[in-house]
Parts: sequence; structure tokens; C-alpha cells
Amino acid sequence: MILKFPVETESIATQSRSRYSEGAVTERAPNEDTWQERLAEAMVARGFSGGELARRAGFTAQYVNSLKSGERGGRLPLDTARRLAHALAVSVDWLTRGEGPRERLSDVYPVAPVQQEAPPSDRYPGRAEAIALLANITPPEVIAALRAAVPEGDSDPGREWWLAYAKELARDLRRIKDDPDFVPEASGAKKAPKSEFSLKKARRV
Repeated sequence: MILKFPVETESIATQSRSRYSEGAVTERAPNEDTWQERLAEAMVARGFSGGELARRAGFTAQYVNSLKSGERGGRLPLDTARRLAHALAVSVDWLTRGEGPRERLSDVYPVAPVQQEAPPSDRYPGRAEAIALLANITPPEVIAALRAAVPEGDSDPGREWWLAYAKELARDLRRIKDDPDFVPEASGAKKAPKSEFSLKKARRV
């Protein structure tokens, strides 16, 4: 005696396609956890509350909690799934279908960031402050001399000391520019105009 049983005409592949149709996750297969359960699992793994996940994903806490509890039904919009997966640092396929590893490959095998050179820091904070104040009003030669200076005792004497030292350097620079031994005149070249300092000195004489 041969027994005949009804054969289901819908294939497993067809069932699978129906669950992920139209860019949304729908019903689950028997003995399979839901995307809501995987969402809750990822939140526990990351230590995220509904409010924290909502903040990171750009949703409201009420919306995230309603997704987690299943109040919004079994459908999960694909765009929502992507934003949740990005905030939780999990794979979209794992969150929506339960396929593949939970962690994103970029988190398991992180790509080394490009190392950028940090801006040079001044060992003397007072000098750094003085240079910041003088940078736009002081000749570059004075700033360069300030950077090369080393105070006695190799300790920072403070901003006011550096400002006073900058004044000395500026006076020395003006004196050097007015000295023909330092700035010889080329034959046939026009004479360089005197600085305001030298003109004031000439008026006093």
C-alpha cells in the first residue's frame, strides 16, 4: 500500500524571498530568531539603551523601543535596518536575516588610520602665548629668534618675560637694518628707505 502525502508547492527559496520582499524584513521561519531579538541582542552587547541607540541612529527612543518590542509589526524598512546596524556596528545581513557574523568586518579587522603629524608643541607655554599674540604684528625674524631662544635654567620664565624679550629683539632688528655694515648698498641700486626708528633718531639729533 502506497501512502501519498500532499507536496508543498512553494519552495524554500520562494519563502525566503517573500520574507525580504520590497526592501523590508517580514515574517520569520520556524525555529528562527526574529530581527527584533537580534536587535535586542546587539543592544545588550553594546550596552545601549533605547534612548542611546535612538540618538546614534537618528530616531526617537519611542520608535526604537517600539521596534524592539514588536509593536510596529514584523516589517523592518531596509533604510531603518541600515541605520540601526551602523549605530550598533553590526552587519546588516545579520540584523535583518540572521546571516553571517554579527560584527562588521571593518570592526573585526580594523583598518589602520592614516597617521597625521601632530603640530609641534612649544616646550615653554609662556613663549607659545607670546608668539600667538605677536604673530600678526611682529616681523618674522623676531618670531624666529624667539623660537630659538633658551632661557636661563631651561625653565619657562612666563609670558611677560617673553614679550619683553621680543621687544629687545625688535629693537635689535631695527638697529641691524639701519646699519650699513649689515645691509650694504649695491652699486647703482636705490637706497633703501630708513625705518621709522632711524628717522625719529635723526630728528632728535
